[in-house]
Amino acid sequence: MAETRCDIHTLIGDIVVLADSAVLLVKDAAEDRGWRLPGGPLRHGEHPEAAARRLLKEQTGVEPEYVELMEVESVPGTNWHLYFHFRTDLDRRPEPGPMIGDLRLFQLEHLPATQHGTWERDVIYRVVSK
Repeated sequence: MAETRCDIHTLIGDIVVLADSAVLLVKDAAEDRGWRLPGGPLRHGEHPEAAARRLLKEQTGVEPEYVELMEVESVPGTNWHLYFHFRTDLDRRPEPGPMIGDLRLFQLEHLPATQHGTWERDVIYRVVSK
């Protein structure tokens, strides 16, 4: 089956992975654009929860027992981005997948600079506070 692509919309799933008062962030191996939440684009026809689970496994090796959809965020731009923000608890030690250069747990009160300024930090705080 040929891959279907939309040049107007981008659907993205990410996941806030918590371990006590810390959150898991990753850095891409190909280019160091800063820390980010595990996640990425959905495949055509893929359910957002399935995408979040797949991306988390591919990027960190973690297969969570549960994931919970916390919010959906619409971000306009050249392409309209629709983000599905999920949450789960860390139940095993994460290991960087082939596309991930580094991963680390950060205390919520000491989050580093991220790829999109304070956007990831805002997402984390919103998800944690729900």
